[in-house]
Amino acid sequence: MSKHRVLLIGAGDMGSHHARAWNVLGHELHTVIDLNPERAEAMAEKYDVKRVLTGDYDYQVGIEQVDIVDICVPLEFHAPLTIYAAEHGKHVFCEKPIARTFKEIQAMQQATERANVKFGIGFQRNLAAGVAQLRDWATEGVFGHPMVFSSDLLQEVRPKRFMHDRNSNNGPIVDACCHYFLLWQTVFRSRPKTVYARGGIIAKSRQEISHFEQLALDTAVITIEFESNDIGAMTVSWGLEKDFRLPSRPDRIIGPHGGAEAVSTENFNWDLQLYHNGGQSLHKLPQGDLFEEEIRAFVEAVDGVREAPFYGIEQGKQMLALSLAVIESIDTGRPVDVNYNFDF
Repeated sequence: MSKHRVLLIGAGDMGSHHARAWNVLGHELHTVIDLNPERAEAMAEKYDVKRVLTGDYDYQVGIEQVDIVDICVPLEFHAPLTIYAAEHGKHVFCEKPIARTFKEIQAMQQATERANVKFGIGFQRNLAAGVAQLRDWATEGVFGHPMVFSSDLLQEVRPKRFMHDRNSNNGPIVDACCHYFLLWQTVFRSRPKTVYARGGIIAKSRQEISHFEQLALDTAVITIEFESNDIGAMTVSWGLEKDFRLPSRPDRIIGPHGGAEAVSTENFNWDLQLYHNGGQSLHKLPQGDLFEEEIRAFVEAVDGVREAPFYGIEQGKQMLALSLAVIESIDTGRPVDVNYNFDF
């Protein structure tokens, strides 16, 4: 594996995970950009970063001396930063979700293809060994058919306030549910077909997010039917009171022959409790660093060792199509067929 020089844009929580992975894998974190000087300097000191930049457009200064640009900033910046990096011949690794609209994705795709650079997207949770194990059990018929996969995500108003901005990260349906949608799609080995969802904004009276011109939907109950006739179901909220303590239920899958439940470990990994043939058994699974795994695969794609990263523009488009179908169903009160004929 070649050693690459990396420009990391965003030194927050996700940027910190990425910085650690680049460092462990032996790459040079050459430049860090963040509007918070203290946060950027702390990362620079920890990982021996050569240059720290703290201005709005400092990526235009920092891009020349690196090979890869890693984007860990709010959604509204994903498209312009990807396009700028590609136009300067840099490979791009970008946190999920990919973009706000299909037109933004089209511009990103055209820029990366024109420059012949690689683009990867951070769906690290789908690399957990538990996902592969559930997919294998589902394929082998351990659960029977049809299957129902249910997930919960219950949180208070997010400390990163921009996540509630309709014009920025657009709430949990766009920003967070994509992880679960991709999980279900992987386990079922099938594409979503029809969505029915109800939801709204339950935190609209909260002062800490009242300054946004338009709030994103923060709470929903979502049901997705797949082409395989399997079903994904989710309750999600980012609108709960401060210090909310009710935990989310573990991810679980059921079918006519059995089921399984995720047992959380750490860093988005999990073991599995299998319920089958009238009994139950705990399956201990490998506990890898998923950030290292996704970045290693991305570098292998850059180096030509593999054709593509684990996840790229195509998966980003599919997850956006599904998220927008959920929002449309909430807005209209009707079931919505997922449209994969991306309207650019």
